[in-house]
Amino acid sequence: MSTKTIGWLITVFPIIGIMTWIFSGLPQEPPGSFEGGYPAYVAELAKLNSDSVHIMFGLGIVSFGIANAAFLGLKGRVTKAGKSTYASIGGILILVGFAGQIIEPGLFSAATKLSAAMSSEAIAMLTLATTAGGFATAIYSLGFVLLGYSLYQSKLIHVISSYALMLAGVIGLLGGILFYDEALITAYYASFVITSVAIGIELIRTGKD
Repeated sequence: MSTKTIGWLITVFPIIGIMTWIFSGLPQEPPGSFEGGYPAYVAELAKLNSDSVHIMFGLGIVSFGIANAAFLGLKGRVTKAGKSTYASIGGILILVGFAGQIIEPGLFSAATKLSAAMSSEAIAMLTLATTAGGFATAIYSLGFVLLGYSLYQSKLIHVISSYALMLAGVIGLLGGILFYDEALITAYYASFVITSVAIGIELIRTGKD
């Protein structure tokens, strides 16, 4: 995978991924911060077309999967240069974390299907979704902290971009553990997508292979 190709994938697919969440119809405020809490959130889910939610989440998983493959390609550049001992560990954590994150939209989709007829089961699914998603995001984000540090060591991207990726990872690590179902977690999503796009554009402009 060429550097420019990695750049395009990192630029485009995180945007597509986050847009699928926005246009899924789900309330944009997380369940923990939603007025009325989880029961009120489930009541909103009952108003949605569960098939549409399922399709949008599927597209989101594919989009972030492609973006993650590109980040792992970037990790491969670091390990090939042999300038960091943390890149491989970061790559493993990204893979493990993303595997866990796939569970979250599946449970959200299930909660949407159950919300109209079985609200208590839907609340249970929603609780599992935010719990699993939070822990998976913490693991995933730690991987990006290590990848960002590896990129800083190898100087494959600008030092500011490396620090930004590490900062987004730290926010995700703390958010996944402490406030994943609260509105503050949007700071993680925003920082991750903005940083991904910035790194992608940088690789498009500077890539020579």
